[in-house]
Amino acid sequence: MDRTAEKFVSYTFDVSYADLTPGAVHAAKRCVVDALGCAIGSFHEAPLKAIRNLACGINARDPATIIGTRIRTSPELAAFTNGSMIRYGDFSDDYFGLSGDSGPHPSDNIGGILAAAESAGENGKALILGIAVAYEACGQIADSCSLAARGWDYAMYHALATALGAGKVLGLSRGQLRNALGLALVPNIGLLQTRMGELSNWKGCAGPNGSRNGLFAALLAREGLTGPDEPFEGQAGFKKQLGQSFELGDFGGGAIPYKVEGTAFKYLPINYSGQLPTGTALELRKRVKHKDIESICVYLVTRYAVTRADKPHLWDPQTRETADHSLPYQIGAALIDGEITHHTFTPERFRDPAILALVQKVRLEPDAAYTAVFPKTFNCRFEVKLKSGELVTLHRTNPKGHPANPMSDDEINEKFLSQIKGLIPKKRARALLDLVWNLEQVNDLKELFTLTRIPAKSA
Repeated sequence: MDRTAEKFVSYTFDVSYADLTPGAVHAAKRCVVDALGCAIGSFHEAPLKAIRNLACGINARDPATIIGTRIRTSPELAAFTNGSMIRYGDFSDDYFGLSGDSGPHPSDNIGGILAAAESAGENGKALILGIAVAYEACGQIADSCSLAARGWDYAMYHALATALGAGKVLGLSRGQLRNALGLALVPNIGLLQTRMGELSNWKGCAGPNGSRNGLFAALLAREGLTGPDEPFEGQAGFKKQLGQSFELGDFGGGAIPYKVEGTAFKYLPINYSGQLPTGTALELRKRVKHKDIESICVYLVTRYAVTRADKPHLWDPQTRETADHSLPYQIGAALIDGEITHHTFTPERFRDPAILALVQKVRLEPDAAYTAVFPKTFNCRFEVKLKSGELVTLHRTNPKGHPANPMSDDEINEKFLSQIKGLIPKKRARALLDLVWNLEQVNDLKELFTLTRIPAKSA
């Protein structure tokens, strides 16, 4: 028997909405508010338009809706399209497991859970439960093993997590959940090359594609398809290929917090490792003028202290995706522009000669003490040498949105409203917020999608 698979299956089958704590329910709703703001805010991005063009040509027996539109498509394509909208702008949530791997982004699963719930005619409580299960599964596997050292991408976490969360929403039996897990995990090992070198559009789509595959696995299992046996502990299973033996921790419930309660939110539209250094740079800008800077040394966790020799593209970004993952660029843009917005990641800015000149002055260095307490505590220290010879230092910990420095509900709302401004009328935006904050009372999820529709003049 595959003990790891059985633990996932038993937990998923046995948990009910009544088991969720008030904190877990509230946390799930925070995640939905955040995810919808990210999705709507990225609506006009060209790669997302391309994905919608593909989705709109598909008919389905039990369709699901694309956020911001009237388009109804297959549940799997809705999962991929909505998940990619959530993830594309790099403003969505993050999770740092005990292994310390970057990612996963738990809200990559929300597109799949939304599609499962809507296509099955389920209600808000079912959606909340499915999200809680997906976040739990995603967090458990991220806590237990490290994929990056093997050269694998975390998108497979989302295949596993959405298969279980969607399977719960779809009412799968134990046997069907077991099959869904095998169908999700075994075929969907992705390569970390997704996040190497000059980054492509796929950077923001890989996780949602994992969620799409997880939903597909759940739908196949519901129809009776069987999946590979012993996906974790078989002789050619996940643990064997990963070269790691691990045990899952205690799942959420009772006195044990749910993983959905430990997600990290972003207050800047960049990768999570850039939140604290870039926020520190914005604060530093109040003390120094960028024209007076001779050099900038930033002390970080070892894994983020990359060199120009190792990753030269980070000092010379050519794409939007590289720019929003380039700490040297983010620091340069923050010091010159005094803000980080979606506009920061247009060619006009990431190819700006003044910013690029400042970027060349940035050096990233490891700090062993910072590494020792990561990811429980994030640290960042700037040492800026001015042309006058003066040395300016600034040390900060835990960015806004980190579980140890959480964003309030009001701040989550403000982030949502700032992203959808000009896309959805204010009255409807407030109605959408009210609906999500009362999601457990919603009987028909079609109302949620109706409220997200972007008027034709905006779309």
